[in-house]
Amino acid sequence: MQESAESSPDSFKLGQRVHSESDPSRIGTVKYVGPVQGYSGMWVGVDWDNGEGKHDGSVNGVRYFQAKSERSGSFVRTQNLSPGISFLEALHIRYKGESTKEEEDEMYVLSASNKRVSVELVGKEKIQDKLSRFEELKGASLPYLGVSTPGNPSDISSLVPNLKELDLTGNLISEWKVYSASYVCLMLNL
Repeated sequence: MQESAESSPDSFKLGQRVHSESDPSRIGTVKYVGPVQGYSGMWVGVDWDNGEGKHDGSVNGVRYFQAKSERSGSFVRTQNLSPGISFLEALHIRYKGESTKEEEDEMYVLSASNKRVSVELVGKEKIQDKLSRFEELKGASLPYLGVSTPGNPSDISSLVPNLKELDLTGNLISEWKVYSASYVCLMLNL
């Protein structure tokens, strides 16, 4: 997961898609930003997509927002949420960054006795070198990286001129209509 500077309450707006800093697959929608009676500081009320919150948007009898279910809402400190990153930042993290300990721990197979056996990727440096040459990328997979904005279209078209396929599964773009068809086509060089 990417590291981000501590977010301020101003980083969050109603309707914005966010994810948990500790779990990028835990995605939700901002429904409230402000103080919560009886608790110090600023809070962000989030309605979680997976329904795993603590309440329905009310605390101690005060309603701050309406969650979609009785337990899909929660109040979160800003430092525990990510407002997302740009498409270009995600490309750099995925294809130019070093693999994390977490990712390397996930590289295993199960033996006949159902024990985890680590897998070493032969030629890893060669593969990383090829993937880091953005101008040659024809497809990119950026699942659950917190992509919330595309970035500058001219930067995208010059950085990844041959990109034709893009996987943005589990990211934070809430409305495609805010990106015009020509913008998306330019992004994907169509």
